[in-house]
Amino acid sequence: MIKTLFLIFSSCIVVFSIISIYTAPIINGVLIDAKSWNTLNCKLEEDKYENIKDNDHTEQRDINLEAQKKVKNQCNREKAMYGLEYSSLIIDITLGFTWLVLGLLPFFDLAKPLEKISGIIGLLNGFIIFGITLVYICYSGYIFTNQIPDYQKIFKLDKEGAFAKKIGNKYICLYYKSSNKDSISAKYSDLGSSQYNYEKKRYYLEDNSKYSGCEVSYEIYKDCEEQAYINEASFMTTIPSKCDYLYLDTKANGFGNKYLFDM
Repeated sequence: MIKTLFLIFSSCIVVFSIISIYTAPIINGVLIDAKSWNTLNCKLEEDKYENIKDNDHTEQRDINLEAQKKVKNQCNREKAMYGLEYSSLIIDITLGFTWLVLGLLPFFDLAKPLEKISGIIGLLNGFIIFGITLVYICYSGYIFTNQIPDYQKIFKLDKEGAFAKKIGNKYICLYYKSSNKDSISAKYSDLGSSQYNYEKKRYYLEDNSKYSGCEVSYEIYKDCEEQAYINEASFMTTIPSKCDYLYLDTKANGFGNKYLFDM
């Protein structure tokens, strides 16, 4: 029974490692941002941070320091993530295969002289595989839930595709936060939602649709980067008073964002 479980577990590690290699976002080039993560110069970003810390005596010092700290930390995360994906999957499949060979030996009566040592090797392999895989999962999970795509800025929208709501005579930005300039941008974890992918109701608008006449350009959305409401002067055309919400004038014609989210 024990030798069967040993064989099953080792086989699962090898199979899942192979699946992971063929679906890993960095290795397979799905994560466009990550193509240059291995060549990032994080030492430069650290030096910039120290330079601001030591030499910036302006009123903007704290803001500049916080912004550069964010850049520095992101650089370190991305470079670590690149190395972890390759190293964790290579180590997993190598040690998993070793474990699989050891698991096959008892079935061919070859394990008697190696019973003790094979058990120790299998145990060590398990600890190493678990440890490095856990670190990789933590890094990738953090980037997935907290980071915005660098290759293309995707503005954050609610489930109906709206980014501003009419309150009184103003359109208030739904996601603006003065303390976080990235609050209006979608993160990787948002990209699986329908508003960032093809939707029939948005692609084929009807005249009586709630979207009709209430869709505006990226230029108007950009007001939400600097303040909590839309400037009336930003409107290129008159927006009908019937618009309770403003929607971004963009119609996804595919599921590229969903694919990235899944990977």
